[in-house]
Amino acid sequence: MVRIQSGAPYSIRDGRISPNKPSAGRETELAECGGAIAAALHMRGMNSLHLVNPQWIKSFGQQKLRRNKSDTADAKLIARFLKAEQHELRPWQPRSPQQQRITELSRHADSLTQDAARLKTRLSAEPEKTVVASLERTIKFLEKEIKSIRKGILTTIKSDAGLLAKYKLLKTIPGIGDVAAQIVIAELPDLSEFEDARQLAAWSGLTPRHFQSGTSGKTQTPITKIGSVRLRRGLFMPAMTARNNNPLLKTFCDRLKENGKKPKQVIIAIMRKKLLHQIYGILKSGLPYNPEKRGFIES
Repeated sequence: MVRIQSGAPYSIRDGRISPNKPSAGRETELAECGGAIAAALHMRGMNSLHLVNPQWIKSFGQQKLRRNKSDTADAKLIARFLKAEQHELRPWQPRSPQQQRITELSRHADSLTQDAARLKTRLSAEPEKTVVASLERTIKFLEKEIKSIRKGILTTIKSDAGLLAKYKLLKTIPGIGDVAAQIVIAELPDLSEFEDARQLAAWSGLTPRHFQSGTSGKTQTPITKIGSVRLRRGLFMPAMTARNNNPLLKTFCDRLKENGKKPKQVIIAIMRKKLLHQIYGILKSGLPYNPEKRGFIES
């Protein structure tokens, strides 16, 4: 059995696994690198693989009052974790080539979108005309690339009957458009890994993280942010669209505002309690969005 820490700084080149030097200031998505390592090991015949969030290992070590930090100590800790939690771990399964292609293309498009957004912010405050012209050309090029990549993703989805069915179902949800549907397909794992929509919300990092002790009163409850940052980012705008354009959400949003929730907290609640629940429901049932069946109706 092989355990892969999903945040490990490795890369795959020519079928070989090699360490990377950390890149300062660059955000790394958990599980991306681990998934690449798992895929390489699977290709070499290793079928008993588990992709584990490194936070689990860290928390396990804290529980055991870990005192030492070394390669040997890490290996022993991982072995103890596997022995204790082996019945809770689900074997890693490779994605289909179409699914993997969609994921890679979608993440590349997301990266380019973030680059374009940063350049647009810089453009708004740039006084030098030559630099402004350069920024405008670069932004135009990036937008063209993003459009081309998204078109390629749609072509791949249409080549697979199962993925196309999911895509069409997702687009029946108010607020979910072409790009959001592509991101959901790219980032969501197999829903059989979750017993219900609440587990999916927890996996997505959208559940509140409570900090309260004794009689000190309630404190801030930020979301856990464990899971796919791209999925959370991809659902933010659809949640805003749903809030502004779906009258069935008005009562739900008004109640949250009356309870003192800030605008961003309201959007996150829509993402967690409405969008993700609806995504889970329609993909599990294979039925399109129905506003009369716990869709965006107040709950």
